[in-house]
Amino acid sequence: MKLEKILDRLNSIDKNNFIKVIDNIISQNPKNAKAIDKILSSADRGLKSVDNQNVSKVFSLTEDEFYEYLKSEFQDTSNQLDILIDILIRDGNCIIKQDWFSRLY
Repeated sequence: MKLEKILDRLNSIDKNNFIKVIDNIISQNPKNAKAIDKILSSADRGLKSVDNQNVSKVFSLTEDEFYEYLKSEFQDTSNQLDILIDILIRDGNCIIKQDWFSRLY
């Protein structure tokens, strides 16, 4: 499925979170910064005000940087995964409740 179709189906919170990541990548001067500036020059308020097709184009220009971002995020979550596994292992009686788990985690 194309990214623009996915963006059409996303709710505003998830779409804004995705756009924030791309904005952060753009602010760090990616290798295709000139091409990105060309796409965003028509938008006076940045990436949030462009249509999904242009968001998709900008994403394709920042794919390498996005990959590196995801890689670093997964490395950070490995520590949290260890904590989660410890919690689940200690719950041998399966008495954990969702609200208690969310507060604990």
